[in-house]
Amino acid sequence: MIKEFIIFVGLFTGVLSAVILLLSFTNNDQEQNQYVKIEVQSGDTLWSLADQVSHTKKINKKDFIEWVTEENNLQTSDIQAGDVLMLPLKKEHPAAYQLATVK
Repeated sequence: MIKEFIIFVGLFTGVLSAVILLLSFTNNDQEQNQYVKIEVQSGDTLWSLADQVSHTKKINKKDFIEWVTEENNLQTSDIQAGDVLMLPLKKEHPAAYQLATVK
């Protein structure tokens, strides 16, 4: 009786963990599709992008750089022309893929 109970608890925990893991990946993908993506141009830096965005969106530059670095899994703050970055700017139409250049 105890052996069956332990097996049941183990299976239940495994199934529950798998469901939670699946839901976390699904929500993350949907969340990322709501943000503007840009292609980095020659001469762009995270600081210059923060300068461009902070004027219109009232975003703290340091917070902007930290968000972009973390959400794009950047190891350093160095970015290269051609890199595609997700920015903390919500798309006007989240269902549409948007590749834009921030100017």
